Amino acid sequence: MLTLQGNTRIAFLLFFASHIPITLLVDGQAFFRRSFYPQALQDVVDWYALTFKDTLMEHPVEPWFSSLVSIEVIFQLPFFFLAIYAILQQSKHP
Repeated sequence: MLTLQGNTRIAFLLFFASHIPITLLVDGQAFFRRSFYPQALQDVVDWYALTFKDTLMEHPVEPWFSSLVSIEVIFQLPFFFLAIYAILQQSKHP
């Protein structure tokens, strides 16, 4: 079986690791109640939506978009942890 090595391995680790906080702290605001988040994080999402004219992240969020984010939280977020674990284990068992 081929293994990830060198810069490719690092790139994958950084990709998966960076998406954990992004999913929880930014995208999650479209799924969880905003009151779960500190005002500073709410302001970041509001700034992002306004600056980049991202109407999907403007509040209130449309129910269909919230359902898509729920899929991200339920399926993709656990996969990020699994992928990091698998990549790290790969280096222990070549």
